[in-house]
Amino acid sequence: MTELAVERFRPVTLSVRSWHAAPAAELLREPLKDMELCRAPLRRLRREFDRILLMASGKSAYLSEKVKNEVLGAVAFGAPATVYFALWTTAAGTDMDGFVGNTAGEVSGGAYDRVAKTNNTTNFASITGDAAKVNSNAITFATATANWNGGSAIPQSIVFDGNLKTAADNGLVWGDLTTARIVLNGDTASWATSDFSWTEE
Repeated sequence: MTELAVERFRPVTLSVRSWHAAPAAELLREPLKDMELCRAPLRRLRREFDRILLMASGKSAYLSEKVKNEVLGAVAFGAPATVYFALWTTAAGTDMDGFVGNTAGEVSGGAYDRVAKTNNTTNFASITGDAAKVNSNAITFATATANWNGGSAIPQSIVFDGNLKTAADNGLVWGDLTTARIVLNGDTASWATSDFSWTEE
Protein backbone atom coordinates (compact mmCIF):
# COMPACT_ATOMS: atom_id res chain seq x y z
CA MET A 1 0.00 0.00 0.00
CA THR A 2 1.42 3.40 -0.93
CA GLU A 3 1.82 6.23 1.51
CA LEU A 4 -0.76 8.20 -0.47
CA ALA A 5 -3.36 5.45 0.00
CA VAL A 6 -2.75 5.40 3.74
CA GLU A 7 -3.11 9.17 3.87
CA ARG A 8 -6.36 9.20 1.93
CA PHE A 9 -8.09 6.73 4.21
CA ARG A 10 -6.71 7.69 7.57
CA PRO A 11 -9.42 7.94 10.23
CA VAL A 12 -10.17 11.10 12.16
CA THR A 13 -11.49 10.11 15.56
CA LEU A 14 -13.96 12.48 17.17
CA SER A 15 -14.94 12.54 20.80
CA VAL A 16 -17.52 14.40 22.84
CA ARG A 17 -17.12 14.54 26.58
CA SER A 18 -19.85 16.03 28.67
CA TRP A 19 -17.94 17.72 31.50
CA HIS A 20 -19.89 20.88 32.02
CA ALA A 21 -19.75 23.42 34.80
CA ALA A 22 -22.17 26.18 35.68
CA PRO A 23 -20.83 29.70 35.05
CA ALA A 24 -20.40 30.24 38.80
CA ALA A 25 -17.69 27.57 38.78
CA GLU A 26 -15.35 30.10 37.18
CA LEU A 27 -15.19 31.80 40.58
CA LEU A 28 -13.52 28.72 42.05
CA ARG A 29 -10.53 28.63 39.73
CA GLU A 30 -8.60 31.53 41.21
CA PRO A 31 -8.53 30.16 44.80
CA LEU A 32 -6.75 27.07 43.46
CA LYS A 33 -3.47 29.03 43.54
CA ASP A 34 -3.74 29.28 47.34
CA MET A 35 -4.33 25.57 47.94
CA GLU A 36 -1.65 23.83 50.00
CA LEU A 37 -0.61 21.29 47.37
CA CYS A 38 2.70 20.43 45.75
CA ARG A 39 3.35 22.34 42.55
CA ALA A 40 2.84 19.40 40.14
CA PRO A 41 -0.56 18.21 41.54
CA LEU A 42 -1.77 21.80 41.71
CA ARG A 43 -0.77 22.38 38.08
CA ARG A 44 -2.65 19.23 37.01
CA LEU A 45 -5.71 20.27 39.02
CA ARG A 46 -5.78 23.72 37.42
CA ARG A 47 -5.37 22.20 33.95
CA GLU A 48 -8.28 19.78 34.47
CA PHE A 49 -10.40 22.58 35.93
CA ASP A 50 -9.73 24.70 32.84
CA ARG A 51 -10.74 21.76 30.66
CA ILE A 52 -14.07 21.45 32.46
CA LEU A 53 -14.79 25.17 32.20
CA LEU A 54 -13.89 25.46 28.54
CA MET A 55 -16.06 22.57 27.38
CA ALA A 56 -19.73 23.22 26.91
CA SER A 57 -22.56 20.78 26.34
CA GLY A 58 -26.20 20.29 27.15
CA LYS A 59 -29.75 19.48 26.15
CA SER A 60 -31.43 21.76 23.69
CA ALA A 61 -34.19 24.09 24.85
CA TYR A 62 -36.55 21.95 22.74
CA LEU A 63 -35.63 18.69 24.49
CA SER A 64 -35.55 20.30 27.92
CA GLU A 65 -39.13 21.53 27.40
CA LYS A 66 -40.30 18.07 26.30
CA VAL A 67 -38.69 16.31 29.27
CA LYS A 68 -40.06 18.77 31.83
CA ASN A 69 -43.59 18.60 30.43
CA GLU A 70 -43.52 14.81 30.38
CA VAL A 71 -42.18 14.42 33.93
CA LEU A 72 -44.50 17.05 35.40
CA GLY A 73 -47.71 17.10 33.44
CA ALA A 74 -47.60 13.71 31.69
CA VAL A 75 -47.43 15.33 28.26
CA ALA A 76 -46.00 12.40 26.30
CA PHE A 77 -42.86 12.94 24.24
CA GLY A 78 -42.29 10.61 21.32
CA ALA A 79 -38.57 10.07 20.74
CA PRO A 80 -37.54 10.26 17.07
CA ALA A 81 -37.15 6.95 15.24
CA THR A 82 -33.86 8.17 13.76
CA VAL A 83 -31.33 10.66 15.11
CA TYR A 84 -28.80 12.60 13.03
CA PHE A 85 -25.28 13.51 14.15
CA ALA A 86 -23.93 16.78 12.76
CA LEU A 87 -20.72 18.82 12.94
CA TRP A 88 -20.65 22.58 13.51
CA THR A 89 -18.01 25.20 12.85
CA THR A 90 -19.07 27.66 15.58
CA ALA A 91 -16.48 28.47 18.24
CA ALA A 92 -16.03 26.09 21.15
CA GLY A 93 -18.21 27.14 24.06
CA THR A 94 -21.00 28.50 21.83
CA ASP A 95 -24.39 27.84 23.43
CA MET A 96 -26.20 25.67 20.89
CA ASP A 97 -29.36 25.00 22.88
CA GLY A 98 -31.55 26.94 20.43
CA PHE A 99 -30.01 25.54 17.24
CA VAL A 100 -32.25 24.07 14.54
CA GLY A 101 -31.48 22.44 11.22
CA ASN A 102 -30.80 25.66 9.29
CA THR A 103 -28.84 27.55 11.94
CA ALA A 104 -25.66 28.91 10.36
CA GLY A 105 -22.39 27.09 10.88
CA GLU A 106 -22.94 23.46 9.89
CA VAL A 107 -20.11 21.86 7.93
CA SER A 108 -20.92 21.62 4.22
CA GLY A 109 -19.37 20.41 0.98
CA GLY A 110 -16.81 17.68 0.38
CA ALA A 111 -19.43 14.88 0.68
CA TYR A 112 -20.36 15.99 4.22
CA ASP A 113 -23.77 14.98 5.51
CA ARG A 114 -25.22 14.16 8.89
CA VAL A 115 -24.93 10.58 10.08
CA ALA A 116 -28.28 8.83 10.56
CA LYS A 117 -28.62 6.31 13.37
CA THR A 118 -31.72 4.28 14.16
CA ASN A 119 -32.73 5.35 17.65
CA ASN A 120 -32.83 2.01 19.44
CA THR A 121 -30.98 0.08 22.14
CA THR A 122 -28.77 -1.61 19.55
CA ASN A 123 -27.16 1.73 18.78
CA PHE A 124 -27.64 3.28 22.24
CA ALA A 125 -27.75 0.63 24.96
CA SER A 126 -29.98 1.20 27.98
CA ILE A 127 -28.32 2.57 31.11
CA THR A 128 -29.02 2.51 34.84
CA GLY A 129 -29.06 5.52 37.12
CA ASP A 130 -26.56 8.31 36.39
CA ALA A 131 -24.44 6.28 33.98
CA ALA A 132 -23.38 8.01 30.78
CA LYS A 133 -25.45 7.38 27.68
CA VAL A 134 -23.00 6.44 24.93
CA ASN A 135 -23.05 5.17 21.37
CA SER A 136 -22.96 1.37 21.20
CA ASN A 137 -21.61 1.39 17.63
CA ALA A 138 -19.32 3.69 15.70
CA ILE A 139 -20.80 6.86 14.22
CA THR A 140 -18.98 7.33 10.92
CA PHE A 141 -19.25 10.21 8.46
CA ALA A 142 -18.71 9.89 4.72
CA THR A 143 -15.10 10.14 3.58
CA ALA A 144 -14.32 13.78 2.85
CA THR A 145 -13.82 14.62 -0.82
CA ALA A 146 -12.54 18.11 0.05
CA ASN A 147 -11.27 19.81 3.19
CA TRP A 148 -14.17 20.37 5.57
CA ASN A 149 -14.46 23.85 7.08
CA GLY A 150 -11.72 25.02 4.70
CA GLY A 151 -9.18 22.88 6.53
CA SER A 152 -9.80 24.64 9.85
CA ALA A 153 -10.62 22.74 13.04
CA ILE A 154 -14.23 21.75 13.72
CA PRO A 155 -15.11 22.36 17.39
CA GLN A 156 -18.74 21.35 18.00
CA SER A 157 -21.40 18.75 17.28
CA ILE A 158 -25.15 18.42 17.70
CA VAL A 159 -27.72 15.65 17.42
CA PHE A 160 -30.95 16.39 15.52
CA ASP A 161 -34.29 14.64 15.15
CA GLY A 162 -34.33 15.28 11.38
CA ASN A 163 -32.19 15.88 8.32
CA LEU A 164 -34.20 18.38 6.29
CA LYS A 165 -31.65 21.16 6.94
CA THR A 166 -34.55 23.46 7.89
CA ALA A 167 -36.04 24.83 11.08
CA ALA A 168 -38.11 21.62 11.24
CA ASP A 169 -35.00 19.78 12.49
CA ASN A 170 -34.89 20.13 16.27
CA GLY A 171 -31.61 19.98 18.14
CA LEU A 172 -31.60 17.40 20.95
CA VAL A 173 -28.17 17.32 22.61
CA TRP A 174 -25.01 19.20 21.72
CA GLY A 175 -21.44 19.59 22.87
CA ASP A 176 -17.88 20.69 22.21
CA LEU A 177 -15.58 18.06 20.79
CA THR A 178 -13.01 17.11 23.42
CA THR A 179 -10.42 18.35 20.92
CA ALA A 180 -11.44 20.38 17.87
CA ARG A 181 -10.54 18.28 14.84
CA ILE A 182 -9.39 18.99 11.29
CA VAL A 183 -11.00 16.87 8.56
CA LEU A 184 -9.11 17.01 5.27
CA ASN A 185 -9.75 15.58 1.82
CA GLY A 186 -9.59 11.78 2.15
CA ASP A 187 -10.23 11.71 5.92
CA THR A 188 -13.05 9.66 7.45
CA ALA A 189 -14.31 11.27 10.66
CA SER A 190 -15.99 9.07 13.24
CA TRP A 191 -16.81 8.54 16.87
CA ALA A 192 -15.65 5.12 18.00
CA THR A 193 -17.96 3.06 20.21
CA SER A 194 -18.59 4.86 23.54
CA ASP A 195 -16.83 8.08 22.39
CA PHE A 196 -20.07 10.07 22.16
CA SER A 197 -21.00 10.43 25.83
CA TRP A 198 -24.00 12.21 27.37
CA THR A 199 -24.25 12.61 31.12
CA GLU A 200 -26.35 14.76 33.40
CA GLU A 201 -27.65 14.72 36.95
